[in-house]
Amino acid sequence: MNKQALATEPDTAARPGAGRGVGVLVSGQAAAQVLTLAVAPILTRLYTPQDFGAVAVFAGLLAFFGVVACLRYDLSIALPASDRDAENLVALCLLCIAATTALCMLGVLLFGDSLILALNWSVDASTLWLLPFGVASAGLFTVIERWMVRQQYFGQLAQARLLRSVIANAVQLAGHGLGALALMGGTVIGHGTGGLFWAVREIRRRGCGNIRLVRIVALARRYKDFPLFSTWTATFNVAGVHLVPLIFSALFGAAVVGHFAFALRMVSAPITLIGAAIGSVFFAQAPAALRAGRLPEAAEALRRKLASAGIPALVLLICAGPDLFAAVFGENWRMAGHYARWMAPWVYFQFQFSPLSCLPDVMELQKMELTAQFSTFAVRLATLALCYGFSVPADPSIAVFSVVSAVAYLGMLTLFMSRVGVGLRAMLAHDARQILIFCALALPSILLFSGAPDWRSLASAIYFLALSAVWMRRTLGAKRPETAQA
Repeated sequence: MNKQALATEPDTAARPGAGRGVGVLVSGQAAAQVLTLAVAPILTRLYTPQDFGAVAVFAGLLAFFGVVACLRYDLSIALPASDRDAENLVALCLLCIAATTALCMLGVLLFGDSLILALNWSVDASTLWLLPFGVASAGLFTVIERWMVRQQYFGQLAQARLLRSVIANAVQLAGHGLGALALMGGTVIGHGTGGLFWAVREIRRRGCGNIRLVRIVALARRYKDFPLFSTWTATFNVAGVHLVPLIFSALFGAAVVGHFAFALRMVSAPITLIGAAIGSVFFAQAPAALRAGRLPEAAEALRRKLASAGIPALVLLICAGPDLFAAVFGENWRMAGHYARWMAPWVYFQFQFSPLSCLPDVMELQKMELTAQFSTFAVRLATLALCYGFSVPADPSIAVFSVVSAVAYLGMLTLFMSRVGVGLRAMLAHDARQILIFCALALPSILLFSGAPDWRSLASAIYFLALSAVWMRRTLGAKRPETAQA
C-alpha cells in the first residue's frame, strides 16, 4: 500500500464501530435534547405563544434558505473513497454557503418589508437581518456534521450538538427581555458557535493542502445530481412542514402559529433525540452495506427498531396530549397539546422515515426521490388550499393537515423501502402487532389516568414510564434480523 493511500484511509482504530457510534451519538443528542426539554417549561412561562409564533415564521424562512445553503453537496461528503476528495467537497460546500448567504442578504435588502407585511409577521424589519447569519451558521454546522459522520467522529459530533444546545438555550433564557428576538438569536448563535469551533479545530489539525480548485470543479460535476435533484427534493420536504406556519401566520395570526409550532417542536423531539443520531450513523454505514449486498437487511432492521421505539410516544400523545402539555408547560399551552395529539401518527411515521431518507442518496435515485417529495408537497399544499377555500377554521385545518401528513410519510417510507425489497404489508403487520402488544401492557395506565392531578394520574404516570423504559430497553437491545439469518 502506498503512502498516499495510507494518508487518505480513515483511522478506523481510533473510531467507534457502528453500534458504539449509535450509542455515542444518541447519548450526546439525548443530553442536548434533555436540556432543551428541561428548559422548555421555563421558556413557555417567559415567552408568549405570540413570541413562539414569530419565531416559527423565522424558523420557516431559515429552513427554506438553510436546506439549500450547500446545494445539497453536503450529502456527497460521505461518498468518495478518498479523504482528499471529501475535503474538496467540504470546500465546495463552504463556497455554496457563501453564495447563498449573499443572495439572502440581497433578498432581505430588497424584499424585507414586503415579506413582513405578506406574512402578517409581528417583528421589526431590522430583525430580518438575522436571517443571512442564520443561513451561514446553519450551513456551516451541517457541513461539520457531515464531515464528522464520514470520519466517524461520533464523540465529537455529540459534543458539538450539546454545545449548540447549551449556547442556544443560554441566550434564550438570558435574553427573555428582548422577546422573540432572543429566541431567534439563540438559534443562530448556537449553530454558529458550535460549527465554527469544530471547523477551526479540523482546519488546524488537517490543514488545507489538499484543496484544489480544479478538483472542486470536477467533484461539482461528478455529484451534480445533488444540486439538480436533491435540492428540489429537500425544498419540497421543508415546504411541506415549514410552509404551514407561514400560511397560518398570514391567515390566523401569531398565537395559532405559536401553539402549532411549539407542539410540532415537542412531538418531534424523538426524531431529534434518536432518529437523527441513528440516521447519521446509518448514512455512514449504508454505502458499505450496499456494496456488500446487506442493505435490505440493515434498512429493515433499523426501521423495525424505530417503529417499536416510537410506540410509547404515540400512545402517550393520543391518550393524554392536552393534559400533558397543560401540566408541563402551563395551562396556556393546552391547545398545543390538542395539536400534538393530532400530529402523533404523522410524527410516528416521520420518525421511521427520517433516518432512512438517505436510501435514495445512497443508491443514487435522486430523480425518484424528487418525484416522491414533490408529490407529497403537492398533496399537502392542496390540503391547505382546500381548507382555505372552504373557510375551514384553524383547528380543523391543522387536524386535516396532520392526517394527510401521516399518510404522506407512510407513502414515502413504503416507496423507499420497496426499493430495497421490503413491502408495505410486512411493515404494517410488524407495526400493528407491536402497537397492540404495547397497548395491552399499557391498559392499566390508560384506565387509571383521570386527567386530574390526583393519585390515580400519578400511579398511571409511574406505571407508563416504567413500562416505556422496559419497552425501549427490549427494543434497542433486540437482535438484528441479519444476525439471526447468519
